[in-house]
Amino acid sequence: MTERGLEIAVANSSPEATLTPLQRIRMAQDFFRFAHHVGTPISFGRRVEVPPPGLLIWGRHSLSPDEIELDKETFAFCGTILERLAYRLLAMELDAALILAFRGEDRFNHMDAFIRNASTVIRLIRNAVAHNVLDPVWKIDRNLRNKQITIEGLLTFDTRDLHGKPLKRLDFGGPIALFRLSERIVAELERIKAPVVAEA
Repeated sequence: MTERGLEIAVANSSPEATLTPLQRIRMAQDFFRFAHHVGTPISFGRRVEVPPPGLLIWGRHSLSPDEIELDKETFAFCGTILERLAYRLLAMELDAALILAFRGEDRFNHMDAFIRNASTVIRLIRNAVAHNVLDPVWKIDRNLRNKQITIEGLLTFDTRDLHGKPLKRLDFGGPIALFRLSERIVAELERIKAPVVAEA
Protein backbone atom coordinates (compact mmCIF):
# COMPACT_ATOMS: atom_id res chain seq x y z
CA MET A 1 0.00 0.00 0.00
CA THR A 2 1.31 3.49 -0.85
CA GLU A 3 1.84 6.13 1.84
CA ARG A 4 -1.23 8.02 0.60
CA GLY A 5 -3.28 4.83 0.54
CA LEU A 6 -2.25 4.14 4.12
CA GLU A 7 -3.23 7.69 5.14
CA ILE A 8 -6.66 7.24 3.61
CA ALA A 9 -7.14 3.80 5.12
CA VAL A 10 -6.28 5.13 8.58
CA ALA A 11 -8.58 8.13 8.13
CA ASN A 12 -11.44 5.87 7.10
CA SER A 13 -10.88 3.42 9.95
CA SER A 14 -12.47 5.71 12.54
CA PRO A 15 -15.95 7.21 12.27
CA GLU A 16 -14.61 10.40 13.89
CA ALA A 17 -11.71 10.76 11.45
CA THR A 18 -11.99 13.09 8.47
CA LEU A 19 -9.84 13.52 5.41
CA THR A 20 -8.03 16.80 4.97
CA PRO A 21 -8.92 18.89 1.91
CA LEU A 22 -5.59 17.99 0.29
CA GLN A 23 -6.24 14.29 0.88
CA ARG A 24 -9.69 14.72 -0.65
CA ILE A 25 -8.21 16.41 -3.72
CA ARG A 26 -5.71 13.57 -4.10
CA MET A 27 -8.50 11.00 -3.78
CA ALA A 28 -10.43 12.86 -6.47
CA GLN A 29 -7.31 12.88 -8.65
CA ASP A 30 -6.97 9.12 -8.15
CA PHE A 31 -10.64 8.64 -9.03
CA PHE A 32 -9.99 10.70 -12.19
CA ARG A 33 -7.16 8.34 -13.12
CA PHE A 34 -9.32 5.30 -12.39
CA ALA A 35 -12.27 6.69 -14.36
CA HIS A 36 -10.14 7.24 -17.44
CA HIS A 37 -8.32 3.93 -17.04
CA VAL A 38 -11.64 2.07 -16.91
CA GLY A 39 -14.32 4.40 -18.27
CA THR A 40 -12.59 5.68 -21.40
CA PRO A 41 -12.04 2.27 -23.03
CA ILE A 42 -15.61 1.27 -22.14
CA SER A 43 -17.09 4.47 -23.56
CA PHE A 44 -15.26 3.83 -26.86
CA GLY A 45 -16.68 0.31 -27.02
CA ARG A 46 -13.37 -1.42 -26.39
CA ARG A 47 -13.38 -4.81 -24.75
CA VAL A 48 -12.74 -4.56 -21.04
CA GLU A 49 -12.62 -7.68 -18.92
CA VAL A 50 -15.39 -7.30 -16.38
CA PRO A 51 -16.59 -10.35 -14.44
CA PRO A 52 -20.28 -11.16 -14.79
CA PRO A 53 -22.41 -9.64 -12.03
CA GLY A 54 -23.14 -11.76 -9.01
CA LEU A 55 -25.69 -11.43 -6.26
CA LEU A 56 -25.25 -8.09 -4.51
CA ILE A 57 -26.21 -7.96 -0.84
CA TRP A 58 -26.11 -4.92 1.41
CA GLY A 59 -27.69 -5.25 4.81
CA ARG A 60 -31.21 -6.60 4.43
CA HIS A 61 -31.43 -5.81 0.72
CA SER A 62 -30.15 -7.53 -2.39
CA LEU A 63 -30.00 -7.25 -6.18
CA SER A 64 -29.96 -10.30 -8.41
CA PRO A 65 -27.46 -10.68 -11.28
CA ASP A 66 -30.30 -10.03 -13.76
CA GLU A 67 -31.11 -6.74 -12.03
CA ILE A 68 -27.49 -5.59 -12.25
CA GLU A 69 -26.84 -6.70 -15.85
CA LEU A 70 -26.53 -3.90 -18.43
CA ASP A 71 -26.96 -4.08 -22.18
CA LYS A 72 -23.94 -3.22 -24.33
CA GLU A 73 -25.00 0.34 -25.19
CA THR A 74 -25.88 1.26 -21.61
CA PHE A 75 -22.62 -0.28 -20.38
CA ALA A 76 -20.65 1.91 -22.83
CA PHE A 77 -22.59 5.03 -21.84
CA CYS A 78 -21.89 4.36 -18.16
CA GLY A 79 -18.18 4.49 -19.04
CA THR A 80 -18.78 8.02 -20.32
CA ILE A 81 -20.70 8.92 -17.15
CA LEU A 82 -17.77 7.65 -15.07
CA GLU A 83 -15.40 9.99 -16.94
CA ARG A 84 -17.74 12.95 -16.46
CA LEU A 85 -18.29 12.29 -12.77
CA ALA A 86 -14.53 12.17 -12.23
CA TYR A 87 -13.75 15.71 -13.37
CA ARG A 88 -16.90 17.06 -11.73
CA LEU A 89 -15.95 15.53 -8.39
CA LEU A 90 -12.45 16.97 -8.78
CA ALA A 91 -13.88 20.47 -9.37
CA MET A 92 -16.04 20.23 -6.26
CA GLU A 93 -13.15 19.10 -4.06
CA LEU A 94 -10.89 21.84 -5.42
CA ASP A 95 -13.53 24.47 -4.67
CA ALA A 96 -13.97 23.14 -1.12
CA ALA A 97 -10.20 23.27 -0.51
CA LEU A 98 -9.93 26.82 -1.86
CA ILE A 99 -12.80 27.98 0.37
CA LEU A 100 -10.93 26.67 3.40
CA ALA A 101 -7.52 27.93 2.32
CA PHE A 102 -8.71 31.49 1.75
CA ARG A 103 -11.49 31.84 4.30
CA GLY A 104 -11.77 35.44 5.39
CA GLU A 105 -10.19 36.56 2.11
CA ASP A 106 -11.77 37.44 -1.23
CA ARG A 107 -10.01 34.86 -3.34
CA PHE A 108 -11.90 35.97 -6.45
CA ASN A 109 -10.15 39.35 -6.25
CA HIS A 110 -6.86 38.05 -4.87
CA MET A 111 -3.72 39.99 -5.79
CA ASP A 112 -2.18 36.76 -7.12
CA ALA A 113 -3.53 36.20 -10.65
CA PHE A 114 -3.26 32.42 -10.38
CA ILE A 115 -5.28 32.25 -7.15
CA ARG A 116 -7.83 34.72 -8.51
CA ASN A 117 -8.36 33.03 -11.87
CA ALA A 118 -8.11 29.44 -10.65
CA SER A 119 -10.67 30.17 -7.93
CA THR A 120 -13.03 31.72 -10.47
CA VAL A 121 -12.78 28.90 -13.02
CA ILE A 122 -13.17 26.21 -10.37
CA ARG A 123 -16.17 27.95 -8.80
CA LEU A 124 -17.91 28.30 -12.18
CA ILE A 125 -17.44 24.60 -12.96
CA ARG A 126 -18.52 23.69 -9.42
CA ASN A 127 -21.68 25.81 -9.67
CA ALA A 128 -22.64 24.16 -12.94
CA VAL A 129 -22.18 20.59 -11.75
CA ALA A 130 -23.40 20.95 -8.15
CA HIS A 131 -26.96 21.71 -9.23
CA ASN A 132 -27.17 18.97 -11.85
CA VAL A 133 -24.26 16.57 -11.81
CA LEU A 134 -25.42 14.45 -14.77
CA ASP A 135 -26.62 17.25 -17.04
CA PRO A 136 -24.95 20.48 -15.86
CA VAL A 137 -25.79 23.93 -17.16
CA TRP A 138 -23.55 26.98 -16.90
CA LYS A 139 -24.61 29.50 -14.26
CA ILE A 140 -22.37 32.50 -14.93
CA ASP A 141 -22.59 35.47 -12.56
CA ARG A 142 -23.40 38.73 -14.36
CA ASN A 143 -20.02 40.25 -13.56
CA LEU A 144 -18.25 37.25 -15.12
CA ARG A 145 -20.19 37.04 -18.39
CA ASN A 146 -18.46 37.90 -21.68
CA LYS A 147 -15.00 37.58 -20.16
CA GLN A 148 -11.87 35.58 -20.85
CA ILE A 149 -10.21 34.09 -17.79
CA THR A 150 -6.68 32.89 -18.48
CA ILE A 151 -4.58 30.54 -16.37
CA GLU A 152 -1.14 30.88 -17.86
CA GLY A 153 0.08 27.77 -19.64
CA LEU A 154 -3.12 25.82 -19.00
CA LEU A 155 -6.34 27.27 -20.33
CA THR A 156 -8.39 30.28 -21.34
CA PHE A 157 -11.99 30.11 -20.20
CA ASP A 158 -14.23 32.24 -22.45
CA THR A 159 -17.58 32.88 -20.76
CA ARG A 160 -19.20 34.60 -23.74
CA ASP A 161 -22.71 33.27 -24.39
CA LEU A 162 -22.25 30.40 -21.92
CA HIS A 163 -24.83 31.37 -19.28
CA GLY A 164 -27.75 28.93 -19.36
CA LYS A 165 -26.07 26.66 -21.91
CA PRO A 166 -25.23 22.98 -21.32
CA LEU A 167 -21.69 22.47 -20.01
CA LYS A 168 -19.27 21.13 -22.60
CA ARG A 169 -15.86 19.96 -21.54
CA LEU A 170 -14.01 22.07 -24.09
CA ASP A 171 -15.66 25.21 -22.69
CA PHE A 172 -12.97 25.21 -19.97
CA GLY A 173 -10.23 23.38 -21.87
CA GLY A 174 -11.24 19.82 -21.06
CA PRO A 175 -10.76 17.34 -18.20
CA ILE A 176 -6.99 17.05 -18.56
CA ALA A 177 -6.63 20.83 -18.29
CA LEU A 178 -8.65 20.63 -15.07
CA PHE A 179 -6.46 17.80 -13.78
CA ARG A 180 -3.31 19.83 -14.50
CA LEU A 181 -4.92 22.79 -12.77
CA SER A 182 -5.59 20.59 -9.73
CA GLU A 183 -1.88 19.73 -9.57
CA ARG A 184 -0.95 23.41 -9.60
CA ILE A 185 -3.54 24.23 -6.95
CA VAL A 186 -2.21 21.47 -4.68
CA ALA A 187 1.35 22.75 -5.17
CA GLU A 188 0.23 26.31 -4.38
CA LEU A 189 -1.69 25.28 -1.25
CA GLU A 190 1.35 23.35 -0.04
CA ARG A 191 3.63 26.30 -0.82
CA ILE A 192 1.59 28.79 1.18
CA LYS A 193 0.91 26.20 3.89
CA ALA A 194 -2.84 26.71 3.60
CA PRO A 195 -5.08 25.24 6.32
CA VAL A 196 -5.42 21.52 5.73
CA VAL A 197 -7.98 20.59 8.36
CA ALA A 198 -11.56 21.81 8.30
CA GLU A 199 -13.00 23.32 11.46
CA ALA A 200 -15.34 21.06 13.41
